[in-house]
Amino acid sequence: MATDATYIIQSGSEAAHRLDTLARVCWPATEVFLQRQGFEPGARFLDVGCGSGDVSTRVAATGLNVTGIDVNPEVIAFATQRAGTSSNVEFRAADITEVGTSGLEGFDVVYARCLLSHLPDPAAAMEALLSGLKPGGTLLIEDVEVGGGWNAPPSAALQRYRDLYVAAATASGASPWVAASFGAMAAALGAVDVHVDMVQPLLREPRDQMIHALTMGAIAGPVRTHQLAEDHEVAALVKELSDFAHTPNNISTLPRFVQMAARRAEH
Repeated sequence: MATDATYIIQSGSEAAHRLDTLARVCWPATEVFLQRQGFEPGARFLDVGCGSGDVSTRVAATGLNVTGIDVNPEVIAFATQRAGTSSNVEFRAADITEVGTSGLEGFDVVYARCLLSHLPDPAAAMEALLSGLKPGGTLLIEDVEVGGGWNAPPSAALQRYRDLYVAAATASGASPWVAASFGAMAAALGAVDVHVDMVQPLLREPRDQMIHALTMGAIAGPVRTHQLAEDHEVAALVKELSDFAHTPNNISTLPRFVQMAARRAEH
């Protein structure tokens, strides 16, 4: 179910800078989302699709016992290095289909950020996430709702980049529009106490707005594979996006993020 085949963004050790940039700009909204949940000390927390381990290590620092999994062994190695000698966080290479089995069950909390929108069957993925919870455990999902990005002043390069992202994701079999359906999907799978919110991170600093240029470069492979743009256009877009990021007083956003909390039924 969850392989790099439909994950359109370049991953692995070469993408560490982009992953760290994304983690930094997402963290303020994620932190508020997680703090609202009121975790018990020592709760078992599973971070599915943990990437470079930013959320896992931050959550572990609050006293929870964290397991982070990702399908890509390279980012697992990076996350393990980042965690250092922390005794309450561990990382392992594993697919989402292994959640609920192989020791990946009975968690108090299962969390995933920017994962389901990259998969061809998000409902099956959400069902797998629920299976990793103990009865009454909490499912937390954050993912992009791709239609809502904006910027000032207007930028043709940013609009083209967003269009290419959606086109590449769709052509690769991913589900870029799925986040809007999370609440109904969770309820249909038997989850209870379903609650959906939406946030949108605003980017002001050049180093934050560089996420657009970095992501455009990272999706060059599938854009090329699906004949959505020529290499020279991709290169030009990366430069224009970088120029936009470094122009004083320019602002932009990430896509809207859907944040869903739900519980696995007790019985």
